[in-house]
Amino acid sequence: MKLVSKINNINELNIVSNYTDYIMLPYELINIENVNKVTELNKTPILMFNLMVHPFEIEQLTKELLQFKDFNVLYYITDLGLARILKTNNLISKTIYDPITMITNSLDAANYYSYGFNSIGLSNEITVNDLVKIIDKTNAKVFYQVFGHRLMLHSRRKLVSLYGEKIGREIDKSNMRIVEATRNDSYPIIENDKGTYIYRSYLISLLNEIKKLNLEYAYLESFNIKTDNYIKVLEIFNKYLNDEFSLNQAIEHLTLLNLDIKDGFSYQDSIYNKEEF
Repeated sequence: MKLVSKINNINELNIVSNYTDYIMLPYELINIENVNKVTELNKTPILMFNLMVHPFEIEQLTKELLQFKDFNVLYYITDLGLARILKTNNLISKTIYDPITMITNSLDAANYYSYGFNSIGLSNEITVNDLVKIIDKTNAKVFYQVFGHRLMLHSRRKLVSLYGEKIGREIDKSNMRIVEATRNDSYPIIENDKGTYIYRSYLISLLNEIKKLNLEYAYLESFNIKTDNYIKVLEIFNKYLNDEFSLNQAIEHLTLLNLDIKDGFSYQDSIYNKEEF
């Protein structure tokens, strides 16, 4: 099992590299200079092309993907269309395909994995038990988020801007959150030139289960976490996996950070109840 971290700016690289095997570069940080900086630290960069691709973008994205063809990198994609480009150029074995919520059973997992991917991402809204069963049944190499805010919606549409147009008001798009009328949870929301992203209100942590999971890549998401806390979380997971911390010690150190961690769907399937009218 390899730990995967994500940096939000290149200045975090040196300290993050102390506790992780692979470093995820967000799309806006992907360039040859940054890739070289990661490899100079003897870490493998994972290039985060988590994009919904329109036909008019294919030519440009193909150029962006292929400029790293001879580099020691992995590609992380969420749009199956990019897989075709990578396979055509003999790069599918360096590709992690993670459609976030789509792969929920062993039949789908086996089918996607047979395409030749380096690894696949299973749904982040299935239980840990289902996760274990799918891996055991398929022997697929799996990329899975074990800490952080989980993405619950990605739309290519600029939903906040469209809402602002509808109500005739300019909306401040910094530090946005939304609250549903019937719930108290506050969901972080981002809008940029690639669309709209909505995350769960709380953090998940699979620290307790991580040694039981036969994962190829264990991903710790840094979104909306203070850098100091994120580094401490990386250190905790790293020391636990390398037997420098016992589980009790790791849990104790994580608890001291006072983060809003909840189980989510880790132990219980989501249940949909019809609303009464």
